Amino acid sequence: MENKEKYFQFPLFLMRGLFIDKEKALNDIISYGIYHFSKMDYDIEEVAKQLMYGYYRSGLTNDLIVLTQSYIDKESIEIDEDNNSFYGSEFNPETEVYQLLEIFENDNNFKEKAIEFFQIKQAYSFLGIEGSVENTLKAGKAIEKIIPEKEPFPNISKSLVFDFRDNEKSEFDLIQFAAYISIRSILGRKGYCKTNKKMIISRMFGYKSNKDLPDEMDPAIKDLFIKYSNRYHIDKVLLHLELNWNIITYSRNIRGLYVGNGNKVSIADLVLFAETKKKKRKIENLKSAKIEAREKALQQLNKEPHLNKQNNYEKSTI
Repeated sequence: MENKEKYFQFPLFLMRGLFIDKEKALNDIISYGIYHFSKMDYDIEEVAKQLMYGYYRSGLTNDLIVLTQSYIDKESIEIDEDNNSFYGSEFNPETEVYQLLEIFENDNNFKEKAIEFFQIKQAYSFLGIEGSVENTLKAGKAIEKIIPEKEPFPNISKSLVFDFRDNEKSEFDLIQFAAYISIRSILGRKGYCKTNKKMIISRMFGYKSNKDLPDEMDPAIKDLFIKYSNRYHIDKVLLHLELNWNIITYSRNIRGLYVGNGNKVSIADLVLFAETKKKKRKIENLKSAKIEAREKALQQLNKEPHLNKQNNYEKSTI
């Protein structure tokens, strides 16, 4: 069966507001996710057609209303006042589209705004969302301007983000949600990888690594950050992710831990990979230790000439 779940991709730093203002943080994630998704190919004739549909149905952004009306007032666009270009159930603004295409050739600003409008409307349709195109564009562009360099871009399912935005959640629910996104951001497209708890905790609070944490945590979340930096509490979170979120972890006699996406890898495969890597590392360490010991022995021989003479004498008498 085809997986019809839709996903929002967003910059990790938006997670910094999750424990301060949950609704705003998740609205920002949704808005940017739509904006990011909307960057798709387009047919310029369809752009013009969508623009006229928005005009006739009073659905344009304020900027597009002003621009479109200015060309109508100059009679560069001839509108259909009787039927709004509807012929039965079919919308066919053939004349308006032809005129718009000519206008677009000389007015790049108008063209770009029309394309943005079309792309957001297409994203809404694909994602099954209704909302304000104007607000989505405003929020998406504002966030885009402040994305840190080399920022991780996790993704989150539409159903999950709306569930957490629209329903009451406990502190522990939100912590699990944050840890889930953290691990998904670390995994990227990989089925499994090695990481550590410091990295997971940093990303839970919207920072790509422990090195990127601020010198002084926001007072609104400082206690929460300290609490879940404690081994007992973070281990409890990781256990619940395994039980309820299809995340796999393995850390027996390992510095750090391995994490896996349960949709891509089994517990058995993750453990086998981790133990194989551990065995290979032991063999490599043993080889390195022998090489180091040999180099030290040769250095010692060079420092003690009488040993070299003795060795040469023994060789000559054989």
